[in-house]
Amino acid sequence: MAPIVNELLDGIAPRGRADLVAELTQRFPTRVIAGIMGVPLDDADQFRLWSEQVSAGPLYPEAGHAASQAMRDYLHPIVEDRKQNPQDDLISDIIHAEIDGQRLDDEHIYGFLLLLMPAGAETTSRELGIALTALLTHDGWLSRLKDDWSQLDQVIEETLRWESSAPLATREATEDTEVDGCPVTAGTRLMMTMTSANRDEQAYADGHRWDPDRDQPVPHMAFGWGRHLCLGMHLARLELRVALRAIIDRLDGLRLDPDAEPPLIRGVAFRGPEELHVVWDV
Repeated sequence: MAPIVNELLDGIAPRGRADLVAELTQRFPTRVIAGIMGVPLDDADQFRLWSEQVSAGPLYPEAGHAASQAMRDYLHPIVEDRKQNPQDDLISDIIHAEIDGQRLDDEHIYGFLLLLMPAGAETTSRELGIALTALLTHDGWLSRLKDDWSQLDQVIEETLRWESSAPLATREATEDTEVDGCPVTAGTRLMMTMTSANRDEQAYADGHRWDPDRDQPVPHMAFGWGRHLCLGMHLARLELRVALRAIIDRLDGLRLDPDAEPPLIRGVAFRGPEELHVVWDV
């Protein structure tokens, strides 16, 4: 992860200004998951575009299906090669994994791969942008981190609680029930938001405020709960830790660009800043 984020920083550090979303946060997690899977890093930006189209599939199904097929067509020769020549990558692990002597068939192999690439890129990219937005809009926190990196984990956990990049979950009621006085009949499909739970006034004082100084640890549901807990949560936390430290270390005097519009965290199914214009000292 460190070589990837530092290579991206090499490209912008001498300039003294950048849109961190377009030039860093969108690109870093895609390259990480591409490296883990065994996809050439030179093709990571293409995978990012496909991943964005797949994630937007519910709104734009034609483009989503086309991107999914394009990803599968691209992966096909790689999968066929790994069947005969396994390597130290996740594609090989998925192809050759066995349980009770059985391996996954092609449909399940591609199902895994087409899920992992968007999941490993979209959510972490947006959460990294959210974390940078929080740090840049709350005075003093960049300096505090540079003076004491032991606070980084609490910054990350508070950011995950405050704004989840993928806050929605769909569930179906299996029996008649009631939620806070509202009747829910069996078979009802519910759209629930983890952000609401993460800002519950019964659990957090002033939950709408970003405050890493809260009593630790801060429990949250950004990665789901129970049997639906996100498989990639440890990877996501590590990516945030590595990227934030590298960005703050290398871009001295990092601050919002006074000539640009301030960043806004927006979105419904996926949330994050669309742009993050910054300047720093060179």
